Amino acid sequence: MRGHKRKLPPNTFQHIYQRSINQFVIFYSMEDRLVYYTIFAVMARTYGIIALALALMFDHVHFLIKALDRKAYTQFIGVTTLTFVLAYNRDSGRKGPLFEKAYGNGPKRKDKDVRTCIAYDYNNSVEKKLFARAEQDRWNFLAYIDNPHPFSAPIDKKKASKKLLLSMEAVTRYQKRNEYLDYPVVRKLFEGLNVDEREQLLDFIISLYLPIDRDALLGYYKSYEDMVISINSNTGSEYDVKETFDPESHQDFARMLEITQRSSFASDVRSIILAPAALKWQIANKLMGLTGGSLNHVKRFLHLV
Repeated sequence: MRGHKRKLPPNTFQHIYQRSINQFVIFYSMEDRLVYYTIFAVMARTYGIIALALALMFDHVHFLIKALDRKAYTQFIGVTTLTFVLAYNRDSGRKGPLFEKAYGNGPKRKDKDVRTCIAYDYNNSVEKKLFARAEQDRWNFLAYIDNPHPFSAPIDKKKASKKLLLSMEAVTRYQKRNEYLDYPVVRKLFEGLNVDEREQLLDFIISLYLPIDRDALLGYYKSYEDMVISINSNTGSEYDVKETFDPESHQDFARMLEITQRSSFASDVRSIILAPAALKWQIANKLMGLTGGSLNHVKRFLHLV
């Protein structure tokens, strides 16, 4: 946004929209999302950010935040983005930026505008036909506002395995030191856990690091239940951030991810993005045949220009 002075008035909620370069898929795995999420939470705490929403989509992120001044806004966004890109590239072996330099932002001064933006952000995955209701999406974090274990059974420490308890203790230490969870750390934390324990640990981490200001968010509604009803009955609208219109469902990405994880294309889905173009085109043809996905979405999934 060269030559354009961003509207970043202090103490005003800002809707931020960051899109990946070429609309490529970035978030392939739980690890990708969890690393970004804990970085976001750590930096929000560091820069005194009040967050009302955060939504992690396949190829972009939305968040609604307020900072004391312009410097805190720009530092938070810049450091969060840079830290994640460095961690992502270090782990995947790729190079260069992940997000477009020019992110979208729009100030929300009136309560009605804030509520409209809340509905818009939390409904992003519903609009992309990934879920029927906003609270069903783990990665918009709406369900965690009212329940620390919305997608798993509560942890009974008397019955929990030693490995799960040790992982929980390690997470607590990282969070107390205001440190994010990098890729090697995440893998070590989840190593050796069964399926149910992995879900429990994931809920535990998200709840412990939760950067959403619950009181500030619920202050716009009568209750959590009222907020969920409001969000699900109103998808919201947005004109300030100039989000790229994508008429296609993101179910394509979900199907491609599921098929790739079960296939022999690669041991790690993200390694495909570093494969030679000829191999990626072979995989692209297979994915289109297996999923019925559009060429546009397949190219974005495989990082094909």
